Amino acid sequence: MNDFLNSRSMLTPGMAGLTTTMITGTLASVFGVRGDITGLAVSFFLGLLVWYDTKVAWNKRLLLYIVNSIVIFTVATGINQAGVAATRDPEQTTHQSRGVTSEQEHPPFFHPWF
Repeated sequence: MNDFLNSRSMLTPGMAGLTTTMITGTLASVFGVRGDITGLAVSFFLGLLVWYDTKVAWNKRLLLYIVNSIVIFTVATGINQAGVAATRDPEQTTHQSRGVTSEQEHPPFFHPWF
């Protein structure tokens, strides 16, 4: 466990990005919060795990915190965009251009954050 939660490896970017995407997608689709701001906040929250390793100087941990948090956000954004592309329905574009509205209350889980 110590090798998994240290400042040099932290959580793998894929797992942290996936976790960020799941949390952000759920909050955005259920509560209608903005995905971009929520994803960034969740990324920086998960990046706090770098402070677990007290053997590294605080200034290096600060740098690793910022870099890891940005990497987590980047991976989460990429996963979300892949989900948007994978779940896009070709007929949905046709219906939207005709002005047909959807009966959904909430946006879908994967939807553009920006």
